Amino acid sequence: MSELTTGGKKVSSASVEVDVDESDPKLVKFVRDEVAAKLKLKPQDIEVKTGNLHAGTKCCDDSPDLHNVSQIVPFKQPKPTFRDDFAIPWEGKRMLNAVRKAVTGIPKGQPVKLEVRVSEGPEEREKLKQQLLDLLKQAGSDPAQTEVTVLCTYKSGYSWLVDEIAPMLKTKGVAKIKIDFAPYPDLAKQTTMRSLYRWNQELFPVDEVLAKDLQIPLKDIEIAKMDDDKGPTYRVHAYSADGKEILSREFTVKTVSRPYNDQFPEYETVTVETGWVKLTAGAQTLLDERVESDIEMFWDHYQSQTLPKIFKIVMAQNDGKPRVEFQPLFDTLKISYKMSEPDYQIGIEQERISSLEGLQEDTFFNTENFFYMLGDLLAGGRMDYQGRIIPVSYPSRDGEDGEVHIEFYAKDAGFPKVRLAWKTDGDSTEHEKVRPLAAVPSSGHMRLVAARLQAGKDSVSSLTWRMPVDFKKYNYNEWIVLAEKSRIDRTISSSDQAAAQVDWLQKMHAAGLYLDSLTYPRLANLGFEFELPVPLNAPEHAKKEIVLSQLAVAPPATKRPMIADFKPTPLDSTGHFVQWDNPISPGDEEHLLSRLSTYPGVDVYWMGRTYLGLNIWAADMTLPTPSILTSMPKATTLKATIIYSGRQHANEVSSTSHLMKLSEELVLDPKRRESLKKVNVVLHPITNVDGAELAIDLAKIAPHNMLHPAYHASLTADVVNAQNEEFPVYPESATRRLLWNAWLPDAFLNPHGYPTHEWVQPFSEYSSWITTRTGAETGRTNWVPRGWFTSLGYLGDDEHPDSRNVTYALREKIVGEMAKTPGVLEMNAHENDRYERYQHWDEESYQQPIYKGVRINMALKGQDGGARGNTGASVGIGGLMVRYPEITYDDGYTEAPDETAYGDFLHLVASAGLAYDHAHLDYLTEGNLKVKRTQKDAADGVTWQVERKCPILPLTPPPVSQAEGVKQ
Repeated sequence: MSELTTGGKKVSSASVEVDVDESDPKLVKFVRDEVAAKLKLKPQDIEVKTGNLHAGTKCCDDSPDLHNVSQIVPFKQPKPTFRDDFAIPWEGKRMLNAVRKAVTGIPKGQPVKLEVRVSEGPEEREKLKQQLLDLLKQAGSDPAQTEVTVLCTYKSGYSWLVDEIAPMLKTKGVAKIKIDFAPYPDLAKQTTMRSLYRWNQELFPVDEVLAKDLQIPLKDIEIAKMDDDKGPTYRVHAYSADGKEILSREFTVKTVSRPYNDQFPEYETVTVETGWVKLTAGAQTLLDERVESDIEMFWDHYQSQTLPKIFKIVMAQNDGKPRVEFQPLFDTLKISYKMSEPDYQIGIEQERISSLEGLQEDTFFNTENFFYMLGDLLAGGRMDYQGRIIPVSYPSRDGEDGEVHIEFYAKDAGFPKVRLAWKTDGDSTEHEKVRPLAAVPSSGHMRLVAARLQAGKDSVSSLTWRMPVDFKKYNYNEWIVLAEKSRIDRTISSSDQAAAQVDWLQKMHAAGLYLDSLTYPRLANLGFEFELPVPLNAPEHAKKEIVLSQLAVAPPATKRPMIADFKPTPLDSTGHFVQWDNPISPGDEEHLLSRLSTYPGVDVYWMGRTYLGLNIWAADMTLPTPSILTSMPKATTLKATIIYSGRQHANEVSSTSHLMKLSEELVLDPKRRESLKKVNVVLHPITNVDGAELAIDLAKIAPHNMLHPAYHASLTADVVNAQNEEFPVYPESATRRLLWNAWLPDAFLNPHGYPTHEWVQPFSEYSSWITTRTGAETGRTNWVPRGWFTSLGYLGDDEHPDSRNVTYALREKIVGEMAKTPGVLEMNAHENDRYERYQHWDEESYQQPIYKGVRINMALKGQDGGARGNTGASVGIGGLMVRYPEITYDDGYTEAPDETAYGDFLHLVASAGLAYDHAHLDYLTEGNLKVKRTQKDAADGVTWQVERKCPILPLTPPPVSQAEGVKQ
C-alpha cells in the first residue's frame, strides 16, 4: 500500500469495498484493522463495506421459505432491489364493460348473437353467460331470439367441441364424429418453435372427453388434417348410426403475434391465442374486438417492463461486460401471481387444463432463455448458473382481478472484487483502485501426495496436497503489460500468491473468521506443495522446484451432521417405514435414512452440503461384517456393485420413493436381502436436494403442477453440469462422480420422470420444454404422457462383444418385471395409444418403440467404445458405458409420468420404478461372478491377486428380435 501516496502526502482517509461469495460478519473489522495498520490511520477514518455474491443470501423467507443456509452468513430477509407489484383488471369484467356499452344499440326485434372467448374455467364461464343473458334482456333483446356462447380462450378449439358442440349432439343419436384441423405452416420459414400440427395439439385429449360425454366408442371419433390453412382452424362433422350427417360446424381460433422476448425481438416471433367478443343483431355488428386474457396482460408487462429493468441492473453491475465465470448474475427473481384462469382436472386420468400452470412453465423457461440470449450475445458464452428464478403460481381465484408480485434481488456486486479509495492530506481528490478477485487459478490437477499418522492416535497428523503453478514470484504489474488483465486474473498463478492465500486464511482463522473453511476434526495440519515448471534449458531429469506452505487446522465451528442426529421414521403397524402416497421431501429422506441406518450392514453417510447449504446423504447396503476396517476394492471385486442415484431433476418425485422402498425391502424382506450376498447396493436417493426442497414448497401452493422451476438445481443449471470438474459451482454436482470413483460399479442407474399430463407453454407456440429455439423439436416429443419407459444402448466394437448380450438380457428382465407389476402395462397401453393418436402427425418427433408392452428406446446399432458421444442411455454422469466399458457396463435411466404424482398414481409409477430396480439387481444377483485368484512367488515373499471378469453375463442368451425398433 506504499503506492497510495501522491507526491509524498500522507493518506488521510480510506474506504474499502470487499465483495466475495459469502462475507463473514467479522470481515469488516478484520479489513479495517489490516488497512489501519498498513496506512497508519485511525479505524474511524476507514469506511469498510462488504458484499455477498452467493445466490440465496437475500431470498426467501416465505412462499417459498428457501434460502441459503450458510455456515458463515446468518440469513436475514432484506428488501428487494426492486419490487414490481401490479394489478390486472379481470378480463371478465373488461369483457362485460365492453358489452354494456355495445348493447345500448341493439335494434328491436332482431335476432341477437353474442360470441365470447375468455380464459376462464367452465363454472366461471357459465356465470358470465348468465350475466350476459341478463344484460341483453335488460337491453331489450328477445330471449327467444338470443344466442350466447362463452368459450375458453385457452385451448379454444377444445372448448368449442366440449362446451358448444357436445351439448348439441347429446340428443341427436350421434354414432361417429370427424374433427378436421388446419395445418399451421411457417410460410416465411423463420421459426423453429411452431409445429405444423399445433392445432391438433390444442385439441388434446378431446376425443376421449367426447367419447365419455356422448357415450360412443373412442374408435368412432376421428381426427384428421385438412389439406391447407385457407379456411377455418377446425371443422367437425357428426354422423348417425346409418351414416347420415347430423351436424357440421366450423371454428376459427383468434390469435395475435408477438415477439418471443421483447428485449431480443428478432430471436423468434410467436402466435398466442387471445380472447374476443363479438355482438351482432341481425346483419349489424355492434361489437367485434379483442379481449386480452389476464395471462396476456401479465406477459406484456413482464416482457416490456420487468425483464428490461433486470437487464439494465445486471449490465450495470457488470460494467456492461457480464462474464460467464462471474455467475450467478443475480441472487433471486421471484414472480408470484394470482389470477382468474382455467385451472382444473378434466376427469381423464391425470389430465388437467391450467393456463396458470402453463404460465409458470413459460415464465421459468422463457426467463432462463432470456439470460441464455444475454450470455450468447453479450458475453460470448452460455449463462447456465444465472440465479434463482422462482415463479409461484397460485390456484385460480375465479372472477377476481389478478395480482402480481415480482421481487428482484440483485447481488451486492456484479463480480468478486476489492475496491480501495483514498484521499491524501490537503487533496480533496479521491483516488481509487479496483481489483477483480478471480479464483486462484491452477495449472493442473490438485492431488493428495502424503498423509502422516502417529501410532496410538485416532487423528491424522497432516495431509499434503500438491498444486502446479506457473511462476514463483507474483509479478502482476509486469504481467498485465504483456497480456490482458482479465486473462492474467483467470489463468496465471504463482506460488507467492497461493502461499499468501494460505497465510491470510490462517490469519482470518486466528481472528475468528471462516471457521468452517478448511477446518476438520481429527486433522492437525494441511500441507501445500506448489509445484513450479521445470526452468527453460534445465538439464535432463531436473526436478521441479516445490514451494511449501502449511496451515494449522482447527476443528470446524459447526459439527458435521450425522444421520443419528435425526429421529428415525416410525414403523407402521406392519413393520414398514417407507410410504409412497406422497412425494418424499429432503427432510423426510433424512428421517427415513436414520431408520434405515438402524439395520445391520447399512452405512448412511453425509456427503457435504449443497449450494444452498442443505445436507447430502448416501447409503451403502451390504451384509454385516465383524471387521472393524473393510476394503472397498476388495468388496467391489468379490461382489458386483450397483449405484442407484435418484431425483437428478427434483420435480420428478417417484425415484426417491421407489429407491427408499427398495432399501426397505433389502433390510426387511429375507428373499430380497439374499441379493446382498452377491451385490453391494449404493443408494443416493436425492441428487438435487435444493431443487427437491423447492418442489415440495411449490407443491404446497399448486400441488398438481409439474413444477419445472424445481427441475434444475438452485441456479437454473442442471445439477449434473460440471460434475466431472474438480470444483463445480454446485458442491452436490460432485456426488455422483465421488460415488462412482469410490465403488467403480457394474451398474449406475439414474431414474427420471416427466409430467403426468399435457405440458404446455402458451407463449412459446403452445409447445413444451422450450428452453431455446433449437430445442423445440425435443420439447414436442415430451408434450403428452407416453407411459413408463427407458432407454438401452450397447457397444458395437470388437473389444466388447458381450455388451449387446448384456443389454438384450436386461431388456428381457425389465419387461418381465413390468408384466408382474399390477397396472403398469395397462397404463402404458392407454398412454401410448393416446400418444400415437395425437403425435403420429409429427414425423420428426414421433417414435413408438414398444416392446412387450413397454416403451424401450433401444439403440438400433452399437456404439464404438472409442468414439465420442453416448449410447442414448447416458443420462447420469456422462456415458459411463462408453467411457469406462470395462467397469460400468450397465448405464441406464428411466422416465415415469410423475410430475407431480400422488396417492394411487404415485404408487403405480413408483412401482414401475421399483420393478426396474429389481430387474437390474436380479440380473447381477443371478449372473455368474467369475472371480479369479492367483498366487505368485516374489523375490521376498508371495503375491496374491484377486480379479473379477466384467461384464457379468446372463445365464441364458437373450432373444434378439429380427427387426429392432418395430412395434410388437
